[in-house]
Amino acid sequence: MEEKILQVKIVDPIDKFNWEPWVLLVALLSLIAAVIIPFAQKKYEEYRTKRNFQYYLKKQIGMVLNLLTTEKLEYIEPSVKNDPVKEWLDIKEFILKIRTDFKEHKHSVQPRVIFMLLMNVQRLCHYAYRLRLTISDIDLKNITEKTLEHGQELSKDELNKIYGLILIYESHIGISTFHDKFSEIKAIERLVENKIWVGLSVKKELLANQQILNNDLLVLNNNENSLEEIEKIVLLVAQETKKYFDYDTLQANRKKGSR
Repeated sequence: MEEKILQVKIVDPIDKFNWEPWVLLVALLSLIAAVIIPFAQKKYEEYRTKRNFQYYLKKQIGMVLNLLTTEKLEYIEPSVKNDPVKEWLDIKEFILKIRTDFKEHKHSVQPRVIFMLLMNVQRLCHYAYRLRLTISDIDLKNITEKTLEHGQELSKDELNKIYGLILIYESHIGISTFHDKFSEIKAIERLVENKIWVGLSVKKELLANQQILNNDLLVLNNNENSLEEIEKIVLLVAQETKKYFDYDTLQANRKKGSR
């Protein structure tokens, strides 16, 4: 009987699909996801918290910047002319004018010159007062607490800027309040409504009694140091607030872009 030979195909194990690398890859990706995703979420939350805190700071300090950059003061040149020069100046220019005028006219005997010098000084004091109110409104205590809370999320440079501003603002409140000795001026009185200084009023009998002006000029001369301290702290607040926002650079770039 003839034997039949059966042909059997032997499958080489080498031809089989090897799933092991893929299993290892999936396991590795799962492990990476388990580590990376929570880490990324944490970093995103830190970034969002930091960004929200920075928005909060800029919104608060922006109130001070707004006063410093949008408000201009009417300056009247101390002169005997019937039509003296009048200008609307930013606070830095205004203070520089007062410094020059005071040196030149501190011993003047001209009623008009004295009056205009006194008026400019009172306007500076009113501006410093409004700056105090604005700083009080932004709640420095709350800013300090939030800075302490989020301090670990900020760079050393950012923290130094914030704490530096807080210190300057607190100094302005104390220094400008202490050195404002010019409420004693009688020729140009301060209008106060509901305990808020709202404006200035010229004394009606001023021209009939020029001795009032002479007495007021004496008040100014006796408190020359206090005037300088008010000028310096207001300029420092303006300088450091603008620096925090990089205001001057931004303005310069805008001017270049508009050309």
